[in-house]
Amino acid sequence: MSQRKWWFPLGLILSGALIWTGVHLIVNNSPFGSQTQTEPGWLIIRPPFDVHTLAQQGTTIWAGGTDGLFRLDQRSGKWIDEVEHYPPFENVRALLVDEENNALWVGHQAGLAQYQDGVWRNYTQQDGLPDSRVNALMLDQAGRLWAGTWGGAAIQDGSGWRTLTQADGLLDNMVNVMLQDRYGGIWFGSYVAPRGGISYLKDGVWQYFDTEHGLPHNNITSFAEISDGDIWVGTGLFDRGGACRFTLSGTEWQIAQTLMLEDGLAGEKVRSIFQDESGALWFGSEYDGVALHAGDAWLILGEADGISHPEIKTILQDTSGSLWLGTRDGLTRISPEALLKLYDAIPSSK
Repeated sequence: MSQRKWWFPLGLILSGALIWTGVHLIVNNSPFGSQTQTEPGWLIIRPPFDVHTLAQQGTTIWAGGTDGLFRLDQRSGKWIDEVEHYPPFENVRALLVDEENNALWVGHQAGLAQYQDGVWRNYTQQDGLPDSRVNALMLDQAGRLWAGTWGGAAIQDGSGWRTLTQADGLLDNMVNVMLQDRYGGIWFGSYVAPRGGISYLKDGVWQYFDTEHGLPHNNITSFAEISDGDIWVGTGLFDRGGACRFTLSGTEWQIAQTLMLEDGLAGEKVRSIFQDESGALWFGSEYDGVALHAGDAWLILGEADGISHPEIKTILQDTSGSLWLGTRDGLTRISPEALLKLYDAIPSSK
């Protein structure tokens, strides 16, 4: 009986490891990605992984983030594909669907891409943007496209791009988020603390907010207009920050409420704010999950409850009523039936 060489067991181990690696890659790079149901009605979807922004176009859910731009099927939640584009989509920060023109706009690290009639076009600083790094997108009430960049805001006025910078009244050229309220005013949020803050423009008149005027932090992460017309603002850096509710008093906005950890937030840096169809408010945090606020009560949700990661960057409710949470590690989709159970779990909503 011949003796086995000393390297034979090692060869078996290495072969097994290679086989396991191959199987693992096949599973995680399948055409439909991976799905995990943590609870009835809760679905975790990967890829995409680090998700900054979400948008719905027809039955497609677009998800953009650090790894690029992905398409998912709204009904099944299945991963369709990763969008190929040149320059490659990296650090996708903003998505906007222009329904009237059946166009998708993508704000990313190397420009502003438009997808219309099956054709991609990419705009950069050479085309008139103040900076090619795009953070935010918005359609105003006149149907004009706005892009918030590292170098100011740009407005597509039909003949090209018109810019809005510090020279025109912005507190800072870094425009991280934008929102036009129902009264026609435009909110610009910056993310360059210790500077930064909010610049508000209406009818040629500016109003400003920063920590000297009541903000908990000068890094502005999110805006949300709620059903009564008030504006919620998310702020923070690392584990500091908070959320503020603004109310219009005459012609000026005032801070009417500030939320901190002791008031019910999951974490003080508020990454995302969203009001769902029921009227409940969702405050996504940097490290600690999401806080659901309905009536006068709170419910904190994290990984143990079925969320893919405790950093909640963006929130979308699709046309079927399902809620999508974009996190640092995958998407979480909560069905309408599961949402009803969550509402019932909040004491004051029973």
